[in-house]
Amino acid sequence: MTPCKRALLGCGAALMTVPAAAQVELLDIVFLEFEFEARMAADIALADVDGDGDLDVLAANGRHWAQPDFAYLNHGDGRLLEALPIGRGPSASYRLEPGDFDGDGDIDVVMVRDTLPALAFANDGGGNFTLTGALEGSGGAARSSITIDANGDGRPDIVMARRRGEDLLFLGLGAMKFASATPIGGTDGPSTGLAAADFNGDGHADLAIAQREGVASLLLLGDGKGGFAPRDLPETAGDNRKLIAADMDSDGDMDIVLGQGDGSVALLANDGSGSFATPSVLWSGDNSVQALASFDVDGDGDQDLAVGVEGSNSLLRNDGTSFARLPLDEAEADTYGIAIGDMNGDGRPDIALANSESANKIVLNRTSQAPE
Repeated sequence: MTPCKRALLGCGAALMTVPAAAQVELLDIVFLEFEFEARMAADIALADVDGDGDLDVLAANGRHWAQPDFAYLNHGDGRLLEALPIGRGPSASYRLEPGDFDGDGDIDVVMVRDTLPALAFANDGGGNFTLTGALEGSGGAARSSITIDANGDGRPDIVMARRRGEDLLFLGLGAMKFASATPIGGTDGPSTGLAAADFNGDGHADLAIAQREGVASLLLLGDGKGGFAPRDLPETAGDNRKLIAADMDSDGDMDIVLGQGDGSVALLANDGSGSFATPSVLWSGDNSVQALASFDVDGDGDQDLAVGVEGSNSLLRNDGTSFARLPLDEAEADTYGIAIGDMNGDGRPDIALANSESANKIVLNRTSQAPE
């Protein structure tokens, strides 16, 4: 393609092409970068906040320092041409948790913050957010959150992982209200990452929690009534920064993938009953894994992995038997968050990266999808 022939590609577009057998193409260009100021990006989430049918970006900034958070509106092709502020001013944020917390059909946000209480913001349907209150009992060293239905009442609840003290459950009451914090017993460790799935096939939401400082990561089986029974994941004591739930071996149940401080990515295979094998290393790099996401980059039915680090990020392509490392984007960065979604409406999963102290970006997936 001639440079500059299409506005979206622009001059100097970096098209990374893997050999023909892999057919993986990722497009990393300056027009898809955003947040050029030196912000301490903490995480990123994708949701249609303005109701126009495409995915927008929720960017949480700050970590330990007060910085502003924004909703970036998608033009429809992956370009983020408008930013709407969230919050009354800068704060030390770790996550903007999306969900329809008032039941009106649009995406609201809970801002999870370091030390400070979490704040709930109602969406007017156009991506404009109004503060409705704080989550009672949420102050503490929060690092991550996830939305589940813990008690089966159809309302979204929030689980919050904390670096110090017990992790917390906030039952949703509707109308942007939450019950006061319920400590989750057995989680009094340095929690930094969360995943949710039905790991044992009983129809209830379960949790997996990544823990650091030599503490084993946890599996928490839900009872469907808001209670959880915790147990250690086998041989996981160490420095586990992130984890995700994904069916990595295509056997129909949800496995756990751990991102570790030593740079390794490890798989804990699920036997279908919620019992997990000891970790097997899928890949090991030189830098601590700070962000993880799974997706099928080429449509072959196998889950691939996006791995974010301080350095060169990786795409680990799964051929069903092993993983091959490919570059995820062009420049080195300090990546703290990865989210996956179709940002340009072409039916392929794209990659959103939250980079601390450098521009965040959207990397478009141009891969030829495997035939059905």
